[in-house]
Amino acid sequence: MPSGYAWPVNRSAVWFLGIIAIVVAFALSHAGYIVWQKRVQQKEVAALIGDSTQKLREALTAKASPDVIGALDAKLKATKAPRLPQLEGAAENYIVGAREIDRRRVVAADLERRAAASRAALAGHMARASHRDAGWVRNALSLKQRLEREHYDLGLTLKALDELLYQFPASEKRLAPHIDAALMLDLKVADAARKQAQADAARANDELTRVRRLVP
Repeated sequence: MPSGYAWPVNRSAVWFLGIIAIVVAFALSHAGYIVWQKRVQQKEVAALIGDSTQKLREALTAKASPDVIGALDAKLKATKAPRLPQLEGAAENYIVGAREIDRRRVVAADLERRAAASRAALAGHMARASHRDAGWVRNALSLKQRLEREHYDLGLTLKALDELLYQFPASEKRLAPHIDAALMLDLKVADAARKQAQADAARANDELTRVRRLVP
């Protein structure tokens, strides 16, 4: 081969290699962007779970509040992780469970107050049995019906709360592969709350039975 000979340049091959390089660079960049998105979404959802857990813990160990229901509902709407659909689904399930537990706690507390007032009203009315007349009998029946209705609603609410707390560990198990366990509710707290709900239901039933005996 003569000295100084230059190989002919195949422009098509150069263009082809250039396009390949651009495609590869774009693919790597896009893959890196997807990884970054997943990390961001995982971090955001983890923060929502941590906040939701804190609110649920407060509702179970202190006092449930309607404000917590609204806060948890807002967190549910903010739970978005399109790059991590399994995480998004598990997080939504967890937050829905937390919200419904707090909702039942709020309703149960209200029904317990109303039931206690109804028991006191009926007991007080029956203590004035010496003044029986048609009006007294009508009032007694009305008070008893109200008492029965409120205790029935209370029983249903506490049963629903019991079931939600029973199912809650399944929500944590579904979330566990994606979120640090420290961000989720200690299941001992949920178990204690469930036992309390069962005790509240038993106590309300005992109170109802006691007051029923006052009505002939």
